[in-house]
Amino acid sequence: MQPAGDEAVANTATPIGILLQNFQERIPNLSAVVWALVAIFAGLSVGRYAAKYSIYPAYTLMAIPVLGVMATAVMVSGDYLVSSVAMLLMLYATKYLHRGIMRTKNFSDLSLAMLCFGAIPLVFAPAALMYVALPVLVLVVHNSWREWVVSVCSLLFPLLTICYWGWCAGEDFLHPAEQIYASLFTTSEFELFSTLNPASLILLGVVIMMVLCAVSLIISDKYSLKVNSRAVMRFNSLLLLLCVGMFFLPSCTATAFAVIAVPVAMIVPLIFVRMGVGFTETLYRLMLVAAAVGFVSFLLGRKAGAAK
Repeated sequence: MQPAGDEAVANTATPIGILLQNFQERIPNLSAVVWALVAIFAGLSVGRYAAKYSIYPAYTLMAIPVLGVMATAVMVSGDYLVSSVAMLLMLYATKYLHRGIMRTKNFSDLSLAMLCFGAIPLVFAPAALMYVALPVLVLVVHNSWREWVVSVCSLLFPLLTICYWGWCAGEDFLHPAEQIYASLFTTSEFELFSTLNPASLILLGVVIMMVLCAVSLIISDKYSLKVNSRAVMRFNSLLLLLCVGMFFLPSCTATAFAVIAVPVAMIVPLIFVRMGVGFTETLYRLMLVAAAVGFVSFLLGRKAGAAK
């Protein structure tokens, strides 16, 4: 259950993240079990959301294996609880946003989605990019200034709540915000390609190919998606681009894979219903084989390390 290489690099301190890290030190093995259960729950949930809200032109559950591979097969952070909470927040933010666009059109769902997005930086520092980018992304799916104001207020509410809580405890009101800002630019010493084996690199390349194909369909095939579905896909594509930006920050760790797994899992299934079966089936099989080989290589590496 112990992470290897750069997977063991700890996340930089955040108001809630540091509490989760301290709690994991007391229950390290149970934390790994929690991460496994959260990954299973998240995978089943994204598949259910996609079918429930009719996001794709045809019924598909391909979001389930895609999330599982992206969140657990490429690289897994040793901060299991931080990764678990960050992925759950991203999952529920996606759920409420999709429900608001596809079904209810209510302010409540938009507000709940932004509350979840706003809480992620309290757990994972690189996600602070959301405070800057999400107010712009909201205009992609909601061009009403009234909805934009609701989104921004809901996005900042978790941070302001933590600031108020700390102020009541005797700290400066802006201390949590300053902590997140400092952690955002603190070097974590994480290097993406230093730990990945060849199978994991192939797996990452296959997933990137799938994402590029899906994005090209969203841009070029204007009539294959309903109006609301296209709005959802545009938002997910831009959210994915925002999550990719986390990897270029000095504070990034392997937890970013848990965060980015949700938008990837919501976009990629589009290729399985709009592109040729031969091409998509080849990519899917290659993804599964690369994930299996990477897992076996990891186990063999751990066994060899233990033998020494």
